[in-house]
Amino acid sequence: MPESAIKLAISEVKIKYKKRLFEPFITLWAFLSQVLDSDKTCHNAVSKIIAHLAGSDVEIPSSDTSAYCQARARLPEKLLEKLFNYSAQKLEEKYPKSIYGVVEIF
Repeated sequence: MPESAIKLAISEVKIKYKKRLFEPFITLWAFLSQVLDSDKTCHNAVSKIIAHLAGSDVEIPSSDTSAYCQARARLPEKLLEKLFNYSAQKLEEKYPKSIYGVVEIF
């Protein structure tokens, strides 16, 4: 999913947030990574953020997971719904239904 689609969904949902490390885009990235990883711990998600930031000029956050978990809890369900619908729409565009209602993959 392109970054522009995620940022558009964040603006459409009108999430109010303070400019911090765990702003909605970073939090969503970490959350999706956490859900898809075999290690689903918050510690692993925060470790990935720290690793991502290691090469930048940004101050590296603590490995404490509380700020990430609080930010994740603030992600509105409406945002996840919008992103899911976006993904579903793009899949339908790429793989239209056949005349029998079965998705054609090949």
